[in-house]
Amino acid sequence: MKKILFISTSNLNPYFFSGDTIRAINIIKLLRKKNIVDTITIGNENKISQTNVLDKKNSDYVFKSNNFLLKIFFSFKSLLFLKPIQFGFFFSKKIKEFVKKNYKNYDTIICHLNRSTQYLPSDFKGNKILEMTDLESNNYNQRKKYLRIYNPLYFLYVIEYFLIKNFEKKSTKIFDKIILVSKNDCLKKVNFSKKKIKIISNGVSGNKYLYKFNKKNNKIIFIGNINYLPNKDACIFFAKKILPKLNKDNPFFKFQIIGNINFLNKLSFLFLKNVQCLGPIKKLEKYIKNSICGLSNLRVATGVQNKILTYGSFGVPVICSLKSIQGLTFLRNNKDVIISKNSDELIKKINFLISNIKFANTISKNIYFKTKVMSWSKILKDYQAII
Repeated sequence: MKKILFISTSNLNPYFFSGDTIRAINIIKLLRKKNIVDTITIGNENKISQTNVLDKKNSDYVFKSNNFLLKIFFSFKSLLFLKPIQFGFFFSKKIKEFVKKNYKNYDTIICHLNRSTQYLPSDFKGNKILEMTDLESNNYNQRKKYLRIYNPLYFLYVIEYFLIKNFEKKSTKIFDKIILVSKNDCLKKVNFSKKKIKIISNGVSGNKYLYKFNKKNNKIIFIGNINYLPNKDACIFFAKKILPKLNKDNPFFKFQIIGNINFLNKLSFLFLKNVQCLGPIKKLEKYIKNSICGLSNLRVATGVQNKILTYGSFGVPVICSLKSIQGLTFLRNNKDVIISKNSDELIKKINFLISNIKFANTISKNIYFKTKVMSWSKILKDYQAII
């Protein structure tokens, strides 16, 4: 039995439907079966909880997030020292102090995402693992392509792209293992040491088959953390550019957005016709029913899209972009999923799906059985071997 410290700067709330969060939660669950795993996360308040109070195992340390002004201050500080801006945005003095005081008590430290690596002590002699998940430099490089050069975000993404890419190159010198979810994300784009890279994909929770074809089905659903810019971009694009065209022929189409969303982002959808922002949902079953399809129309995507696996685990047909499906190459177009290459094709695919029962049922059953064997326990079994 090893003693492991899992450091994350995320709020590990499973109902945010963030792929990174869901993955982290399942890694922790798996490792706790045979090890003691303490976690450090950022939340709304400082607190400590223990999974097993009698044995004092598996403590969860939550540190309150900095206010916005402090986040901006530390972000500029990171930039001045040529470190990724996100390191400053997610910096916590209390986490730094806690790790410095306690790191010698652990055999292994797992840093969840690049921004958590700033808390790894330079003199830690144990097993060092970076759960990088996706190649962030690739993500930032994609994002800037959809912005005009006079947009301030364009320059921010260009700067962060170079800073993150520089960090990614250095990461193999720091960590014993770097975990990525997809081969497409890594070796060709960054000169990683192949010996240190481990590809461990995403899994999915087993769900009941719920899809039932009906020409009266009118819901198109999107699941994800809408505060994550690529998800927000995909939803706005569909709500403003695609849905109105669909509603010309069928005014009953509804677009339902499920997942964490803050007040400002919710305002973006407030006055859009036939669009509903449902926020985080604990039980998806009743929202899955009567749906036409699950949407993954991201224009910026890296790694494996959990939303595709989630739709599939209920048997809901999936319509996705080419970028969204790159990390799931075993899924076949027009057999397991439906790939749309542009806006016109997306509209045609949706209309075809609601009018062709044989095609819809085939897609539904194929994706369901493909995801049925992708339980988190099976997918993450290699994690135990690298601890």
